[in-house]
This record gives sequence, structure tokens and C-alpha cells, in this order.
Amino acid sequence: MVNELSVRPKVATGPRVLVIDDDPDLCALIAEVLEQEGLRCTAARDGRTAIEMAIRLRPDIIILDLLLPQISGDEVLRRLQADHRTRYTPVILVTASSGIGEKIRHLRAGADDYITKPFDLEELTARVLTALRRARTLGGLNPLSGLPGNTAIFDEIARRLDRHDPFACLYIDLDHFKSFNDRYGFTRGDELIGALAGAIFDTVAAFRCDDCFLGHVGGDDFVVLADIATAQRLADGIVAGFAERSRELHDEGDRVAGGYEALDRRGRQVRWSLVTVSIGIAIAETGRFSSPAALAQVAAELKVVAKKRPGSVLMERRGAAT
Repeated sequence: MVNELSVRPKVATGPRVLVIDDDPDLCALIAEVLEQEGLRCTAARDGRTAIEMAIRLRPDIIILDLLLPQISGDEVLRRLQADHRTRYTPVILVTASSGIGEKIRHLRAGADDYITKPFDLEELTARVLTALRRARTLGGLNPLSGLPGNTAIFDEIARRLDRHDPFACLYIDLDHFKSFNDRYGFTRGDELIGALAGAIFDTVAAFRCDDCFLGHVGGDDFVVLADIATAQRLADGIVAGFAERSRELHDEGDRVAGGYEALDRRGRQVRWSLVTVSIGIAIAETGRFSSPAALAQVAAELKVVAKKRPGSVLMERRGAAT
């Protein structure tokens, strides 16, 4: 049996929880308790719907029952881990199995925690709050994109360099982002960064780039590590995807005019175009770079050159050892 908690009325405005269970009564009870802690709860009753909702809503944490109709909880977990839009979302598994072997297998498959049925709602609440706190303080994920930051980016570059397999490093940056912030405000600026993250997610998913690594350096700077053969097409897709997503974030008059006039950093009146994306692509050939910093520097330099023609992609073909 699930034990009920006494509830204290609170407004649910905090992190979003996706509860995946085919028992509507249990979903409602979990939601009632978690919402007393200020969390927002959404429920999915089957695996297929759960995956769609996880990608669309980008919840802060997922509670996943392993026994589901249509698609099993194990398969849901596998697909969440395979998709860049959801692989960093903490997942708490709900399982009827108390065997240590099963628990270890699921933790190694990507789950962050587990709880065994029948469970106590107070324990579940504590595990949810702990996982959220851990993700917020130790995860290093950017709150706008949900992607890992500089430490994880450098660790992944180092891992790939040590593997001695050639790969491409895409350094992605918005053009005229400061002027956009000055004109429309920081809130819409955050939405613009979200639009860029969405374009990156969609493009990587469209190319089924399972071995890609996505990172958020900070602000409007992103990094994608990918196979050399698909790097150019990924970059072109990101540029096109952002152009489509970002148009509605500019006012209609600015869209019609193709830009606007505003002061630059020196106080001069300048005409700015609509925000675009520039991408520099550095090629990490075997033995070329001695450190992640060396590769990052070359990719950043290529991005700066690409920004001289806003909305462009510059991919180096071959370079001297660095």
C-alpha cells in the first residue's frame, strides 16, 4: 500500500515532474503530494506517450514505472538515454523487483535512483527533492538548455582525443545577440537561446547522430562534437532550423524590414540584421591536438571568422598541428 501524507497548500510553480504510470489513481496521489512541495506534475499512462511528453515538455525529473503498456519502462529509459533532449533528465525508477541485480542493471542503464513498490510517499518525495537538488548543484547543466557545461565539454573532448578517432568540433554562436537583448530584453533573449538549443536538438535527432555530444558553453555559445562526414550538414541544418524558430521572436515590423536600427557599444546608430547563427568547425585529426583547450581555441577562431559573414558556416579542411 502507498502511504498518504498530510498536505499543506502550496502553489505548484517549481520544477516540472513527469510521472509515468498506468495507474491513474497513483498518478493523482503522487501529483497531489509533490505539488504540496511546489512541484508541477504531469502524468503519462503509457510508454509511447511518455516519450513524446518527455521530449515536448523537457521535465526537470521523471518518475518511471517499469511495468507499462505499449512500450516497457526499460525501453522508455533506453530511448530517453539515447535522445539528447532527455538524456540528462534525472530518472527515478519505480519497480516491483527488490533484487539487487535488477537495481544495479537499471542504474547502469542510466537511472539516477529507484524505489520499490509498495513505497511510502514521503520517501518518494524525499528522493525527488534530493535528485533535483543534486542536479541543480552538482550536475553542471545549463538551466536554459539542460545541456552540460564547460567541465563536461572538456572531459568529452579529452576522451575523444585519447580514443584517437578523428572527429569534428562545431562551435556555435549567435550573431548580434547583444543588440537583440538590448532591443527586446533579457527574457526574450533567453527564449532566443532556447530556440538555438531547440534547433540543435532537432537537427541532431534528424541525423540520428547517436554518437554526437552536445554542450552549452554559456550564454549563446554551444558546442557539438560529431562525425566529420556529417559535420557540415549538421551545421547547415542548425543554421536553417534556427532561422525558422527565431523569426517569431522578432517583432513583425523588424521581420518585414529585415532588421532594425539601434546603438552599438560605442553609442553609434547602427542597422542590425535579424539574429542569425555562425558556426566554426575544427577537425580533430589523429594526433593533431595535444589538449582540449587547443582544439577549442581553433574552433573558436573559426567561429570568429564565420561571424564576419553572419549566418554562415566555416569548416576547415585541414590544418597544421596545434
